[in-house]
Amino acid sequence: MLTRRHIRIKAMQSIYSISHNGNQSLDNQLNFFTDSVQKCFDLYYLLMSVFNKVFNLAIEKTVLEKKLNHKLNDSIGHLITNNPYFEFLSGNKIISNYIEIRKINNWNLDNKYINQFYMDLIEKEFFKNYPNNLKNDKDRSFCVNFFKECVACSDKLYEYLEDKQITWIDDFPVVNTHILKQLKSLDIDKIKKNFFPIHNLKSDEVLFGIDIISKVISDRESLEDEIKGKTPNWESDRITDIDFILIKMAISEFLYFKEIPVRVTINEYIEIAKDYSTPKSNIFINGVLDNISKDFHDKGRLNKTGRGLL
Repeated sequence: MLTRRHIRIKAMQSIYSISHNGNQSLDNQLNFFTDSVQKCFDLYYLLMSVFNKVFNLAIEKTVLEKKLNHKLNDSIGHLITNNPYFEFLSGNKIISNYIEIRKINNWNLDNKYINQFYMDLIEKEFFKNYPNNLKNDKDRSFCVNFFKECVACSDKLYEYLEDKQITWIDDFPVVNTHILKQLKSLDIDKIKKNFFPIHNLKSDEVLFGIDIISKVISDRESLEDEIKGKTPNWESDRITDIDFILIKMAISEFLYFKEIPVRVTINEYIEIAKDYSTPKSNIFINGVLDNISKDFHDKGRLNKTGRGLL
């Protein structure tokens, strides 16, 4: 679920934190990083649990409508409860077990958001057209459209998540994209064993993040020496903190991560700079990293292995 770019962003945030809190140890910042990764998985399962909460709310609505002598076929709620994909996601044990183990109770405490998701759903055109939809994948598409139009696009949910956990703002688009991709390919009759992501501190992505944080912090002085003389028209005290961190991270990748091509590293930090630094930072970082990589290459300091060395 987590991409290398997202891991780089989390690593950047951890390095930034320790740079501005000199009394914090490397171990504390690594804990900050791994906790941030864990929180990303918490967000994934929190959002997936929306299906369960809306499904159960639909059952309550259907029971109430039945008591009021409405015909079941005219019930709004039964369109949700009779959807096999909604039912599968609602009753999935992997989701519910994770929610229970991690003690994630947001929707119990703030159920107004579940009510809002439900109300938004029944007003959507795809919901109103659902009974007459004859397409083979209409049930799956129903779930995709619900998440895409009612959950992922919710401004109120975005504000709520920002208030609850600051790192979730960066995680939200990544998790949404992953969930939508999963829903579009979901086959409830042939569910893949690894369909639901598992948080693993030993995964390649997490270990990559730990390694780059450790190297940037422990080799801070030598990395800063590498930058000297490579920033034309810029003194070190004029470089923004974020740019400085991104350049040091990139140099670490040049020197210590043999399997990552130089061009990949440069492109990644250019893109991160576009979102997290000043308007011209990406141009600045591109120029600096290009100069440094050429210098390393000329001096035989790049020791890349595999395809796409440079």
